[in-house]
Amino acid sequence: QKVAVRRRRQAEENKKGGETKRIDTCIGHQHRATMMHTNLSLAAQAAAARGAHAEGLIHLEDGSMGYFGRLYFTAWLQSMCVYYGVAVFLHYAVPALTNPRRLQHGDIQSSSDTRRDAMRALVPVAIRAGMLATAERLHQKGYSVMSNEPLDIALGSPWGVAYVVAMIVALDVFHDTWFYFAHRLLHHRYLMKRVHYMHHQSNVPSAFSGYSFHWIEAFIMFSNSMAEIFIFPIPYSLHRIYELWMIAIHVGGHCGFEMFPFIPHMGQLIWLLTGFNNGVRKALNDVHHHDVHHRYPGFHYSLYFTHWDSLFGTLHPDWVKAVDLHIASSASGNSNKLKDN
Repeated sequence: QKVAVRRRRQAEENKKGGETKRIDTCIGHQHRATMMHTNLSLAAQAAAARGAHAEGLIHLEDGSMGYFGRLYFTAWLQSMCVYYGVAVFLHYAVPALTNPRRLQHGDIQSSSDTRRDAMRALVPVAIRAGMLATAERLHQKGYSVMSNEPLDIALGSPWGVAYVVAMIVALDVFHDTWFYFAHRLLHHRYLMKRVHYMHHQSNVPSAFSGYSFHWIEAFIMFSNSMAEIFIFPIPYSLHRIYELWMIAIHVGGHCGFEMFPFIPHMGQLIWLLTGFNNGVRKALNDVHHHDVHHRYPGFHYSLYFTHWDSLFGTLHPDWVKAVDLHIASSASGNSNKLKDN
């Protein structure tokens, strides 16, 4: 009898335990179902938000001038900072701190002419920014041969470094060629009288004279920044860095003293790497080379190298002699200026 009682109690306890377990199991299933529904709802909301955001961006990129406006403002701000920042540095800071040997003939540019050039440059800088923003937009739409590879990744191997350096040299050759023939075009009688004369009003240029020219000249000169995106397979970020550095080069090319090492460029680096070879030096452009052009507008149309001037007979006949004198007199601090005829 006692055994039978224990069995009944055990059966009742087992029955209650099973019911409790089933209740816990049901509660657990309900909880998991609720959590899953909640997670799915959150995921759906996040996906919807991402979709709406992406749709908004696509709409903004494809149909709104606001997107291009932001691209343009970024390029304009970068261009303004580089142009006027470098101009102030070279025109005021470097002479005050280092007293560099001036290469120009005659007096230093008057303050009124400096203000004139600084104001005139505002429009070309704005056009330059428009070219950069347009190049960026064309690249985003897949119309360029440039890559989206970050520059630090491209420079992550010796091969990558060699490739980037080779592309910079190729860009320099391209820019030098574009500059020479576009510059000669601007010296055609019609364009010289109506367009390029503005730049040559700076007979004794300063750092602010680099972009002191007509808006038509700006379009002619700066179109290369768009043409090259269809030619050179470079990382996009390298294109923007190179073009901003080109602004600094143009500013430095008018500063009245040699900008190296203040604004280094490939030509001067080549000269340095070749052990300051005199023959290499004569094949390279510099500030003095372009200053001669402002004195004698029929000579020296190139940007980085002198081979186009040599080939087409636009190298000043005394230029090689002036380079020799400069090399010989560097230690004594004498001038390497070309003498007026």
